[in-house]
Amino acid sequence: MSDYDFSSSRSSRAWQWVKVIVSFGVLALVLWISLRTTKPKCSIGDVYVRGLDKSVNSSNNMTSRDNHVSFQLNLNNGMKDKSIRYNDITLNFYYGTNTSYPIGNYTFDGFKQGKGKETSKSGMIEAHNMPWDDAIKVVSNGSKATFKVEVSSRIKYKIIFWYTKKHNYVVENKVEVDNTGKSSAQQIRFCFGVFGFTLFVLSFLV
Repeated sequence: MSDYDFSSSRSSRAWQWVKVIVSFGVLALVLWISLRTTKPKCSIGDVYVRGLDKSVNSSNNMTSRDNHVSFQLNLNNGMKDKSIRYNDITLNFYYGTNTSYPIGNYTFDGFKQGKGKETSKSGMIEAHNMPWDDAIKVVSNGSKATFKVEVSSRIKYKIIFWYTKKHNYVVENKVEVDNTGKSSAQQIRFCFGVFGFTLFVLSFLV
């Protein structure tokens, strides 16, 4: 009758545990890769402040000055495997780099953005309480008038068959306009609500 090989048994059990741990690690990695999300990229383009366009404003006559501001909101979902659902998207416009001079706002209806899709939406506001004298003086000197645009919404991601819980989505940008009344597209800075890197997998499905 042969002696039982305890060392071999212990090695076998240890190896089984190693395989279990590795399997769970691989599973966790696959789940994390499949569930992780990327914030949609956003930019403001085609900004046109007609009231600052010197080619259509021969004088500073406030009674005839056009106070409309047109723009285009661009949203890019870079994820190839997840779609995004936006609540209503609100844009608040300010003259200057802070919120001291609010001049108008605009709201786009919420919508669903498909996987890997880009979306552009055009809008126009009528600027109120706009300090035209200051802005005209700035662009007349060869400088650029500065505007701040705050974009806010609530978004959720569709992962396989489920939507995640909603997250705050807030972006802001400084837009500079010259004496043509135009501004080139500028990338918006992101200030994204809590979407922690180490959140538990189940938190995405709540």
